Amino acid sequence: MIEENKITKGDVIKDIIMGISLIIIGIVCFFTYNPSDAELEIGTDGMTFATYPLGVTFLFIFLSIIYLFNSLRKYIAIIQSGHKKISVIKNIIDNKQLYLKRVGSVILLIIYASTLGKLNFLISTVIFLFTAFCLYDRRDYFKMIIISLIGSAFLYMLFVYFLKLQL
Repeated sequence: MIEENKITKGDVIKDIIMGISLIIIGIVCFFTYNPSDAELEIGTDGMTFATYPLGVTFLFIFLSIIYLFNSLRKYIAIIQSGHKKISVIKNIIDNKQLYLKRVGSVILLIIYASTLGKLNFLISTVIFLFTAFCLYDRRDYFKMIIISLIGSAFLYMLFVYFLKLQL
């Protein structure tokens, strides 16, 4: 059913944790993000600007539950096939560079979000992309600068010209 070389127990545990996290985020969004104090039922007007986020959040929760059940099914299949136990602490120590990059990514995103209101969108995004490339060990600085500039320009065009958002 599950090939040993492709899916490991650690990967499935990460999927289960991700599924639970996504469900929690969806539930929090469902009860906290409610523009215009919209009713929780759709009503006679169908989906409106006020009820649309609630519908999207419900869909997000539904898909997260499917993801969690699929991950649990894989976990049960791995347990039944008799795989060895994983030491969480040993796994973290062995992959500390990966975990440091993940924590660095979260810190980088927080810094990026806080600078968006203070700096121009293009400047903040170029700095964010360049720093993210450096964080993930990309060392061709010329390419990193070009990709950061072009990526920022495309994101700016997407938000300002296509989606008509004011940045």
